[in-house]
Amino acid sequence: MSPGRGGAPAAFALALALALAAVAASRLIAQDTTVAATGADSISAAARERDARAIPLPVTETPAGPLAPGSRIVFTRDSLLWTRGYTVADLLGEVPGVYVARSGFIGQPAPVMYAGRGITALEILWDGVPMVPIGPDSVAVDPGRISLFPFERIEVEVLPGRLRVYLVSERHEAISTRSLVRVVSGDFNTGAYAGLFQKRWANGVGINLAADFFGSEGAQDPRRDATWFDLWGKAEWAPTASTAATFEVRRQTYTRDSTGVEDLLVPERRGRRTDAIVRLTSAQRGGRHGFWTHAGLVTTRWSPDSLSPDSLVDARTYRRVFLGFGYTDRRANAEITGRLGDHFTRNGFDARAGWTPLTFLSLAADWMWERHAGGGTSRRAHAMVSLYRGPFSLAGEVADDAAVAAPILTTDSTQRTNDRAVRAGVSSRRVAGHLSLVDRARFAPLRFTEFPAIADLGATPRARWIVADLTLRAGPWALRGWYSHPTGGTLVDFQPPNHARAEITLRSKFFRTFRSGAFEFKFQFAMESWSTGLAGRDANGAPIPLVGATFYDGFLQLEIARFRLFYGMANLYRSREHFVPGHEVPRTAQTFGVRWTFEN
Repeated sequence: MSPGRGGAPAAFALALALALAAVAASRLIAQDTTVAATGADSISAAARERDARAIPLPVTETPAGPLAPGSRIVFTRDSLLWTRGYTVADLLGEVPGVYVARSGFIGQPAPVMYAGRGITALEILWDGVPMVPIGPDSVAVDPGRISLFPFERIEVEVLPGRLRVYLVSERHEAISTRSLVRVVSGDFNTGAYAGLFQKRWANGVGINLAADFFGSEGAQDPRRDATWFDLWGKAEWAPTASTAATFEVRRQTYTRDSTGVEDLLVPERRGRRTDAIVRLTSAQRGGRHGFWTHAGLVTTRWSPDSLSPDSLVDARTYRRVFLGFGYTDRRANAEITGRLGDHFTRNGFDARAGWTPLTFLSLAADWMWERHAGGGTSRRAHAMVSLYRGPFSLAGEVADDAAVAAPILTTDSTQRTNDRAVRAGVSSRRVAGHLSLVDRARFAPLRFTEFPAIADLGATPRARWIVADLTLRAGPWALRGWYSHPTGGTLVDFQPPNHARAEITLRSKFFRTFRSGAFEFKFQFAMESWSTGLAGRDANGAPIPLVGATFYDGFLQLEIARFRLFYGMANLYRSREHFVPGHEVPRTAQTFGVRWTFEN
């Protein structure tokens, strides 16, 4: 099903009319709720309430705090079910200072640029295990190819020059059955079909299975298909509250035809990536309280299609084992994990510690060291101190790195950086925000191989950045936004000056009208804007201009007793500018569909 462009404004006008009607109704509401990105996990809470006995969870896959306010952004299961995005790249666009280099519609490359470090500033961990670049994505993993569907929580740790993204896969906490179905359609013959099944038994055994298919012709002219098909499964056994064993596997088959013409060509991709994790955990008390330990084996494999140009990239398999120990209590935590690998990175370890000696003071630090196959080494150190007084906070942090950006490239050399930041914040029920001054060191980023027309990225000079974010809440309304700008007139590739994003959201259950709580409504209008900047260098070394632009998106979702109907429109003001020069951004591009959750 593919609605035509002519009906797009009318369809969105209908959605806007529904939103305005909801606004008028909201004036009569005496009690309402607004759920932020870190809102309550309502589905799992309801399941636990119905079941007389809930199964303990294995230890978490995200590191413990304390962290300074504004250092970590958390998207819960509830917020993921209500998001307008489809991939991890869509979600990361909400992080202050992030530029998502969209090259078209869903399914096309969407690398994330941050802090003037290019694509290597992004570190992705799936259930606590780093996702290593492999195959044609040998420099960085494209978050535009990671669907949000199999995750119950995503946490983004924001460092002065780096982002750590923790993807936490779905797990079912209660002794009941839960399933979720999602169907999406839209412009450019777009279709997506996904299903999730979860079951847990009283003996501690649990299974989680998901399948996710996406396909679209894309917006480029002539159009070319892009599809992915993900199969994911996780089996768990938690015989006690303090011990667990898990086996997890994810396999993505990805096919993308070449798009564009001549030097704007996006390469063809055909192949399969498979990741498998076996993990054993034990804790003194459940949930990483007291002493805990974990150990496991990780296997990552890339298998090219024999008919694809990627067949020139040999099939590769990377195996790693890890062993970690830690301690956590209410005021302190410490952990260390060592790893051994047979390719790329031979061995290394991560360490982290935090301490809250006083109610108004917290300290935290983390350290990473690795030895690579070519003989080089990488080291990353990061520390922060935070002060609190009522709703106000003040934090300072420093990151000192001497690291190889892409260990798979034997020619990549070690780069030394020293970044510093100071951040002031306020957090209350109605107002939350942070203002940061970040000093970032010089860096030579690697280009993204999916854009051959961009032959290189220029070195980022040492510069100071102003980064701010603000959230205002009033009843069912929420206004959120962020702003990023380099001082002193510095121009950095894919980090445009005066870069801002803002969104206004209405989310309400209309309790006075619908007392059962079975009805819920969300309307969101978002804007992203930036001034003229740079987008790398061409084959002759000449700078490629990034034209200033403004894009608007709209989203509407309605829930009735776990049945969710949603509608979204991207670039609804029909801007002709680009996120990546030469790559068309579709105008008034629609997607719509349903999500349906079943329990018991």
